[in-house]
Amino acid sequence: MKIDILKAPVVNINANRKKYTIIFLFFLGIACLSVGIAVYAIYFSTRYYQNLEDISLGILVGASLFITYFGEKLQAYKRLYPPHRKKLAELRQQHPAIDNYCGQVELLDREMIRAEFLACTRYAEKFPAEQPMPPVH
Repeated sequence: MKIDILKAPVVNINANRKKYTIIFLFFLGIACLSVGIAVYAIYFSTRYYQNLEDISLGILVGASLFITYFGEKLQAYKRLYPPHRKKLAELRQQHPAIDNYCGQVELLDREMIRAEFLACTRYAEKFPAEQPMPPVH
């Protein structure tokens, strides 16, 4: 998910979350089914289905690739935990662009997600905050 904090935040950022969740659960079900088939092939007589273990292993490997891909997509939609919120509060104090983006998200009456937090941290790493001038005596 690509997020630009210099632009206005997306109103319906969770639009694809349901789709990714359904696809993830579908392939998770296929993986569980292939494990069940493998258990059946190992413990019961499958002389008529000689390649059943290999087929179930192939299905498991194929499903696991999709589980990993869509699981990673779902990671972007996670809620922020207290350490992330603390770091975000520090970044808001140091960078006006991050504070502006977070303020716009608050105006939309939604919480920030992990992808937005990562975009803010990337911005902070790319454009370090200027150090304040020490007071002159």
